[in-house]
Amino acid sequence: MICPKCGAEIREGFLYCSECGEEIKIVPDFEVELEVGIEETISEVAELIADSVEDETSGEESVPVDVKRSDEKKTRSYIGPGLLVVCALIAALALSFGIYRIVRYFNDYYSYDVQYARAQSLFDEGDYESAVSAARHTVSLNRKETGPRLLLADSYYRLDKYDESIAVLNDLLNDRPHDMAVYERLLENYEKEGDTDSIIRLSEGVKDPDIRKMFEGYVSNAPQFGTDAGIYYEPVELSLSAEGEGQIRYTVDGNEPDIGSALYTGPIKIDEGETTVWAVFVNEKGIISESVSKNYIVEKIQTAPPRIVTQPGSYSIPQLIKVEEPIEGVIHYTSDGSEPDGSSDEYEPPVLMPLGKSEFKFITVTPSGGTSDVVSAQYDLKISGIVDASYAQSAVQMKLISIGKPVMDHTFKAAYGYSNEGRSYYVIEEYSGSSRLGNMYAVDAQSAEVFTLTRNKARGNYDFGIVNPF
Repeated sequence: MICPKCGAEIREGFLYCSECGEEIKIVPDFEVELEVGIEETISEVAELIADSVEDETSGEESVPVDVKRSDEKKTRSYIGPGLLVVCALIAALALSFGIYRIVRYFNDYYSYDVQYARAQSLFDEGDYESAVSAARHTVSLNRKETGPRLLLADSYYRLDKYDESIAVLNDLLNDRPHDMAVYERLLENYEKEGDTDSIIRLSEGVKDPDIRKMFEGYVSNAPQFGTDAGIYYEPVELSLSAEGEGQIRYTVDGNEPDIGSALYTGPIKIDEGETTVWAVFVNEKGIISESVSKNYIVEKIQTAPPRIVTQPGSYSIPQLIKVEEPIEGVIHYTSDGSEPDGSSDEYEPPVLMPLGKSEFKFITVTPSGGTSDVVSAQYDLKISGIVDASYAQSAVQMKLISIGKPVMDHTFKAAYGYSNEGRSYYVIEEYSGSSRLGNMYAVDAQSAEVFTLTRNKARGNYDFGIVNPF
């Protein structure tokens, strides 16, 4: 169909020109049917007249053909007047009946109620093609009524002509922007076509809260960020949230996320450096929201590193490893040369110097997670004395056996050195298998005398005790 005003092509189902807005007058599909109906009525009148003539002549006495011919004039003059009167009466009645039928047909044809009922009946019978024609004709009679237009859209829908159904419904939506029945049908059509973009566009202009509820399963709102973008001086724990049931998918590599990106299950830790977090929400219907992102910069807090008091070097007299603790933060350290972090041993004096070579590394960790530079010191302890480390280990075991302790299957290891009041001691640890039992002993490097050794955190040193059976 062509628009009579601008000449643009009109798609089936549209009642207005999409180019100029001109209303399109529907040309009824019923003109042929109307013509057929009139012809049938005239035929009935003709048949009625023919039957009447036959009835009038049926009562004549049968005569031979040649007699009829010879007496044709006489017969005609005899039948003529009566037959003409009867025929005239019958023709008048038939004509009146025909006119009545035609008038009634015209009245029904242009009756909104009759045609709407007919269109509904055709739809109920499942004759959707005829229902489309009937509904279009009904709309042409009164396009202000909603019923025929909905029926037309439903007929197209049943014929899988979703574009035509959508065209009718969008046209109807212009007249009835708050009609839930129109929105319901539009959603059904768009869903059949898998056109979620049109569903989202349709929802954007809806203000009515009741109608908006219809879109809850179709509209996927973007996630919300729990922390604003910006510059931070400590690691960020970023929480994401979204409305409705579904999943949040995110990326931290700068790429926009999709349904295959990382699944959000808890706060995202953003460490030092610059990080852009992208996120989308995927609802229960698999509809993906728009992508949203925020940029975070976490700058390193320059925390002062620990100051090592015990100078690195070689020692023959053991020293405690001492570090000056910072005003803010906790010192963590390692003694095997590995890099320390917040999970390494916490520095709590006194810390013994290991026998042989060792490398201590220290780091300060602030409550906010900031870290200092790592500082280190290397030591080499060789205790000078009459007793060596191996003898000191045996001395402890023999001492315990002599007082009745069952330590034959225990292992004793000289691991550290300690000095007190000018004397040097080997510090021995007791093991059962691979488990350290927590008992510590001190063996004098000159006399091999054995003592118990207990840490005194309050004074920052160790206390000596007598080895006894209890």
